Amino acid sequence: MDMEAGKTLTNEEVIRELLELLKKNAMKGQANDVFEICSYVDGLEKKIDSMTEELTNMQNQIKEMQEDTLVNNAKKALSEAQERLNTRCEQIKSQVFQVKVQVKSTAKSIVDEAKVKGREALYRVSEFLEIKNKLLNIREDVRGAIRTTDNDIVKTALLGKGLREVGQTVANAFRTFADKPEVDYSQKVQKHPITKAVLVPMKAVRKLFVLMELHLDASIDKLDNLAMDVQIDKEKRMKNAKSEEQNVSDKEEVESERANAEIVYAPMVAEAHEYQYNADAFETRGGADMKVGAPNEVPMVRTDKVR
Repeated sequence: MDMEAGKTLTNEEVIRELLELLKKNAMKGQANDVFEICSYVDGLEKKIDSMTEELTNMQNQIKEMQEDTLVNNAKKALSEAQERLNTRCEQIKSQVFQVKVQVKSTAKSIVDEAKVKGREALYRVSEFLEIKNKLLNIREDVRGAIRTTDNDIVKTALLGKGLREVGQTVANAFRTFADKPEVDYSQKVQKHPITKAVLVPMKAVRKLFVLMELHLDASIDKLDNLAMDVQIDKEKRMKNAKSEEQNVSDKEEVESERANAEIVYAPMVAEAHEYQYNADAFETRGGADMKVGAPNEVPMVRTDKVR
């Protein structure tokens, strides 16, 4: 896959399209994670460009250093230090470019699938986690470059100090030969040209490496956050779906119970005759028995005697 030279990931059309889809589908957190990951990768590339400028400047400064026997002997060592840093920068630049290509390719695949299958395809943003190993490898290379640069800075500083002291000794020797008083250089702040030519840009490169390491730490953490955010969103949606399904089931059960209740407790139809209670019922029944004759009823006999 070709990628426009110098174009940042955050300005890639497919990245912007993916971010828009995430936001429209209530995945703003994931959109922020993706944007920040792309920003960190862009930041890595920007710092490599700055390093390249510093190293090119260092190379030119070494070439222009004043020609003398001592400096000529030092030039080779300084050029080798510059080449080591330049080689490491080119290696890291190539790795970062590969990361950019993979991020863009993954984004395009997700966007294409999301247009067909919808929101579920957007969960694939967790696949950006696949660039984690590449970032971990870059971080190890950056840490190695920092150690190498620290070593070169110490050696360059010592070389500059030695060259300066040798120059001061030679200058005082000429003064002594000319019957002039020696100069106490300990009272003067002087730097050998090697400091400006090599030490300053070398320290600038080291600072950029340190910033790159911080960017890599942040981008690796953000990848882990993205994967976690996607998982949380999945679990939340599954929980909501189960809850909705349970609500539907409960509603159907309630409606079924209502239907059964209407069948069991349907109002009863009143019978044609009316029921009477208490004295009215007794009188009615008594009168009816007398009229019919009540053949099975035993007549009552008065047993009390009249005195």
